[in-house]
Amino acid sequence: MSTSTPFIATEESYLSPLIPFGPSSTPSDAALHLIPPATLSKLRTLGPLRVRDMRTSSITLQIISHIPIENATPQTCQKINDAMYSQIVMSPDRFQALAMLPCGRGVGKEAGRELARCVSKYRFVGGVMGVKRGGSEGSVDGEAGSLDDKEWEELWAVAERYKVPIALRTVFPSREKIPEFAGAYPESLIGPLLTNFHAHHTTSPLLILRLYLSGVFDRHPNLHLILSQSGHSIPSLLPRILALDSSLLPPKPVRSFLDVWQHNFYVTTADVLDLQSMRLLLEQIPLDRVLFATGYPWEERGRELMKDLRESSIVSKEEWERIAFGNAEWLFGVKIGSGVGKDGKGVARW
Repeated sequence: MSTSTPFIATEESYLSPLIPFGPSSTPSDAALHLIPPATLSKLRTLGPLRVRDMRTSSITLQIISHIPIENATPQTCQKINDAMYSQIVMSPDRFQALAMLPCGRGVGKEAGRELARCVSKYRFVGGVMGVKRGGSEGSVDGEAGSLDDKEWEELWAVAERYKVPIALRTVFPSREKIPEFAGAYPESLIGPLLTNFHAHHTTSPLLILRLYLSGVFDRHPNLHLILSQSGHSIPSLLPRILALDSSLLPPKPVRSFLDVWQHNFYVTTADVLDLQSMRLLLEQIPLDRVLFATGYPWEERGRELMKDLRESSIVSKEEWERIAFGNAEWLFGVKIGSGVGKDGKGVARW
């Protein structure tokens, strides 16, 4: 695969230097001290180190999203977004950003306002929300506040009005959640478990089903949500979900779940690790809803998977290019090579 092959990587992580990562006695603080030092160094930079890694992996453009953390207040999110913009503004052809949005009970309106601020002022291409189990499955950070609550209507309306997606990503576990996640093992073992599998430990299709049953997609038919780990559990369960949907009695959403799944959701390839998993995903969701992602810097094997996919008979050349960059161009309003993105500047190939 030529190094000139363009890729837009859509689920690439960042951790602001504003967030403390050393030892802490506060139970609700994120357990960032368990992240390996080499990974932490990559997470905290948007400079030459990351650009070098992008060149090595033939990544043309990264869509940056901050790791969702607990207790991210509206004020904290605003500071993080301001700082993130100050770092990417000089390289809009290499980086675009999703606004980090506050989550928890009572901050729905603030989340909507922050998304509107970042899109209109900084030309961010969407937002990212943190989700976790909490008090109920699929709750957002806080006291069992859930994304199907009415307080989030303003956020969905803003996303629809500005035509930008919202990514749902798992909140990084707090220190008090470590025993629940990995038991009483030494940190040398908990660290790898935490950084590789915490998202799978906390995600469930129940969040998506609750959003659907609440009628969000009837009220906001053009709302687009991006799923990573939580999306990959749906394809294998899709027949069961569709059977349940057809058996529901009114009141129920006007649109079918299949219609919503095929038109309102995007799924990234961040956790698609082999061709078999890719084939299953492509059989259960339209190809134009699949976004290439490497999950940088947690995992950086996306290029190899795409090489295998291109050499297989699963997709055509044109379909492969849509996964590699075309779908992201449309969703985020950016353009590789010629043309302009939301920031008014072109996105160049290497």
